[in-house]
Amino acid sequence: MKDSKPDLPAKPEVTSAPEVAEVAADKTITEQPEPTAAEQPKELSEAAELLKDWTPGELAEQSDAAASEEAAEAKQSDDALSDSETDKAVEEIIAAEGDEVLEIEDAVKEAQNEPEPKKGLRDKLRVLWSKPIVRKLTAGAAVALVLSVVIVPVERYFVLNLVGVRSTSSLTVTDSSTQQPLKNTTVRIGGVQATTDSEGKARLQKVKLGKQDFVIEKRGFATVKKPLTVGWGSNPLGSFELTPTGTQYSYSVIDFASDKPLAKAELSYQDATALSDDQGKAKLTIEKPGDDDISVEIKLDGYRTDTVTLKPDTKDEQSVKLAPNRKHVFISKRSGKLDMYSVYADGKDEKLLVPASGSEREGDIAIVPHPTDSPVAYVSTRGNQPNSDGYLLSNLILVDSDSGDKTNVAASERFNVLGWSGTKLIYVQITQGQSAPSNDRYKLMSYDYKSSETKQLANANYFNDALLFGGQVYYAPNGSLQSTPGKLYKVNPDGSNNQSIFDQEVWGIVRVGYEELALSVQQQWFSYTRGSATPVKRAAAPASQQTRTYIDSPDAKHSAWVDLRDGKGVLVSYDLGTKTEKVIAEVASLTYPLQWLDARTLVYRVESSKESADYVVSIDGGSPHKLADVTATGGLGRLTKAY
Repeated sequence: MKDSKPDLPAKPEVTSAPEVAEVAADKTITEQPEPTAAEQPKELSEAAELLKDWTPGELAEQSDAAASEEAAEAKQSDDALSDSETDKAVEEIIAAEGDEVLEIEDAVKEAQNEPEPKKGLRDKLRVLWSKPIVRKLTAGAAVALVLSVVIVPVERYFVLNLVGVRSTSSLTVTDSSTQQPLKNTTVRIGGVQATTDSEGKARLQKVKLGKQDFVIEKRGFATVKKPLTVGWGSNPLGSFELTPTGTQYSYSVIDFASDKPLAKAELSYQDATALSDDQGKAKLTIEKPGDDDISVEIKLDGYRTDTVTLKPDTKDEQSVKLAPNRKHVFISKRSGKLDMYSVYADGKDEKLLVPASGSEREGDIAIVPHPTDSPVAYVSTRGNQPNSDGYLLSNLILVDSDSGDKTNVAASERFNVLGWSGTKLIYVQITQGQSAPSNDRYKLMSYDYKSSETKQLANANYFNDALLFGGQVYYAPNGSLQSTPGKLYKVNPDGSNNQSIFDQEVWGIVRVGYEELALSVQQQWFSYTRGSATPVKRAAAPASQQTRTYIDSPDAKHSAWVDLRDGKGVLVSYDLGTKTEKVIAEVASLTYPLQWLDARTLVYRVESSKESADYVVSIDGGSPHKLADVTATGGLGRLTKAY
């Protein structure tokens, strides 16, 4: 044992017995309110005060020393313990130490009668510490506390609970019949209760240590109840399976477009829940179905919530096909006018989104949905606004595909929508007519649907071409009849970093790959790869001068485009990660526009003498499904052709 404490380095402030226990255990335990003085035994409070400057290592030394002394004493014979000389020596020691104790008590009384300095408590303790009897008593208290906490479990938990130490516990609950997690299951340890989440996991905080009642309950399942001993720390309990006792109903959940199974779909009826497994299978256990029909709700992120109603005595497996929760938007003149509709991929919940005004012209309509959000860029002549020459102007309108709300962006003689970049719609606004050449005849614009801010990115008397490529806007002004030199420029969608990347006038831009452009310069061709500094000369013109219009998926992992092969339209999916292509559909007269409904589902158009219709297909396979008969419209636009 150490002789004194005054010369030791200053210790971190430890003001309560719970903190002593936390340090000694080397565990992270949530702090709890300290018990009041009335709630703690006097001896424990005094021991905690004496031990507050001791480290776990020093306490361990005292424990080892006490154990060694105890072992040495155990080796003495019974005769030595009963020896009269030994008894006499013990009496002398007691008498001597008794005198020392009396001296200490007198010193304490004198100190109490004097005014106490504001910070004199540590000095008093140092005076007391200088007495051998105090050090012996402190060592004994330390040994007793350590032994009671470390060696005797019952006393250990009693002491730690008394001073406010609490623990945590965690577990997972599954259905024994499906091995799937069980949501909304009640778990109790002692007086602490928690409910499992969608993964069947529950975490209980501030649990008392020691033996507790452990209970897992969920309606329709056998209750688990047993004793449990909680130690300090995290106490992970692992996984528990509950045995169904109610009536079970079987389901198979699949994707509408691909017919592939859907995992982790959540089925719920009142407080009964179930999850589908990797094969799309699920079993919903209901405690007492009753006589009324059962309406089960099926939810899965990215899919429309669906409801299946069945009879209580149903035994057959129920097949549920979920459709993406994003609607497709199209134009139809079934009413005699060019109305805008929205519909889910499975044809359900068709809705008249924007009734026609009657001024729309069939050949002057384009629809470009935002890739991930609800706005749809809609170009038409519905505003019935003529210019000074009586020419009917087009209106650029944003339509909310959920509510049908409309926002008028601009009116002009012509619009070409280049696409979406984040919250910004990129388009070219064109003013035609017989007026003199003007640098404002063609305007490259962006409109932010979040802030309603319109910004001009560039202007010219005429653009030879413009497109959105790799997140930036590329444009090629015509070199004649304008002040802007005929070069190739690029600019960010917010108008920043406008720069020239090629000093020659580009007559046309052909996108020959996802990462590559072919530039026509008089009789020569140049190649420009995304991210490169300048174009390089090509050995020959591209095999096809039909530009590819890529439409990126909402998760930016795939892009789709339409090719023409052997007289058929071919829908191609490009994997941005592997840089490989895959044919998704091959149909005569398959064409643009394209729309992604989610990261795996596409809508394409078929335009022939027999029909003008939209079809839905998955890039994961499955047969195409006809979605709706539509009126031919444009989509993304180029200055030379609209798609």
